[in-house]
Amino acid sequence: MAVSFATSISRIGQHSATKFATVGGLSLVADAGSLFVFHGLLGIWLPAATTLAYVVAFVVNFGLNRLWAFESSSAVGRQLWLYLALVMANLVVTVGLVQGLTLAGLPYLVAKLVTAGGLAVVNYGISRKWIFV
Repeated sequence: MAVSFATSISRIGQHSATKFATVGGLSLVADAGSLFVFHGLLGIWLPAATTLAYVVAFVVNFGLNRLWAFESSSAVGRQLWLYLALVMANLVVTVGLVQGLTLAGLPYLVAKLVTAGGLAVVNYGISRKWIFV
């Protein structure tokens, strides 16, 4: 029983969804931390600060997903363009939702976390089936 449990845990840790979630967590820390610095400390307008923080997280997310989560060896150029398309769509949704949820009364970092959580589910499927194949 212990061997199969350990094997199951090992398989879960090696699954692309687990790795994707880990990369997402690291990216979220980079994104939210940058957002706090840009908006909370430097006072940059929230939509602009959200955009800048998104760019910081881009490098972390693309690199780790490509090399570790999905272990892709396909042409990086194609993947980068597809990933950029996904990022642009996510950026529009993120800026709109963070601003909208903040105007509705949520603190901006909570709005960011809620938005990121919802997008993570959609992005896994797109990344696995379309981008890092």
